[in-house]
Amino acid sequence: MNTILEKFFGLKEILNSFDGLEKKYNWLLTDLDGFYTENFLDYVEDYRIFEESNNCLDTYWITGENLARLANCKEFYPIWGVFSAFDKKETIDLDDIKEEPFADGNPNFWVKNPKIQHPKAVVELVFWDSSLILLLSKDDDFSINFRNTFQGWKDLNSYNQS
Repeated sequence: MNTILEKFFGLKEILNSFDGLEKKYNWLLTDLDGFYTENFLDYVEDYRIFEESNNCLDTYWITGENLARLANCKEFYPIWGVFSAFDKKETIDLDDIKEEPFADGNPNFWVKNPKIQHPKAVVELVFWDSSLILLLSKDDDFSINFRNTFQGWKDLNSYNQS
């Protein structure tokens, strides 16, 4: 189920809506903007930071448990970012990501039937310029919990039809 929320919340509020489901997955964080990532490297399992970039190519691999811990840091507040959930058995080589999810400037969210960007991801949570939250999910429990928590959500597929 694909959902759009035309309000912005921090990571902690979003994860609270998942009711612990995020801990069942490992997460790939990409296209992050809005904070100093070096302050949070103790939370991640693996990362690549490209000095010449503006954070758009930086990638982070984090467990769901550590993602929940990170969400409790008040200084961690992504303005842009894509959080992609992977089965715990899945491994990702950060040096060889062929499908790096991104938010800023991505037209593929605004099509008839948006798809999760990485083919092995189960969930994609997108922070869009401090104005929108997008949730694309193959696991209906994420979408149901999210929709039950936040008022004013819209089905993204229907939203894109209007």
